[in-house]
Amino acid sequence: MAHLPLRTLCLTLTLSFAAAQVANETITPATSVNATISAGNKQYTYYGCYGEPDSNATQGLRALNSGKMESRDEMTVATCLSYCADGGWAFAGLEYTKECWCAPLITSLAMKLDDNACDLACQGNTSEKCGGSLKLTVYEEKSGSKGSGVKAVHQAPVGSILALGVAMGVLLCLA
Repeated sequence: MAHLPLRTLCLTLTLSFAAAQVANETITPATSVNATISAGNKQYTYYGCYGEPDSNATQGLRALNSGKMESRDEMTVATCLSYCADGGWAFAGLEYTKECWCAPLITSLAMKLDDNACDLACQGNTSEKCGGSLKLTVYEEKSGSKGSGVKAVHQAPVGSILALGVAMGVLLCLA
């Protein structure tokens, strides 16, 4: 009977942790029905709309990881592609109307989405789409360009590891 408060506390903490991992609410700008996805330029071609991995389950891993990011109120597709080309990055992505992400690869944890999911216009040119909330319009260097050999990196599914950890925590609390 003395272990009941400890078990209750342990179970409550475990469930609270799991609930915190699931709860994730974002506020997004209005979508733009007139904006279109740019085909790219002479160096980059449109690769697709990708969703960011769940940052709670992936410890902050981004779709375009191990690179750099620039946020500008006047962001356009051309501005982002030029910024990434200057650094020799294989991938460029635009997110949330004004963020430009450059990286050598796109993580395999990023989910390919329908192009309509990238529904926010660029702040610097409202006729172009610049991703969405936790969604990127991704561009890849064209064939023969520097760095285009690596497409994706495969990593352990962190969500599965987290679920296993929660299950083990519950079992230890009940023991």
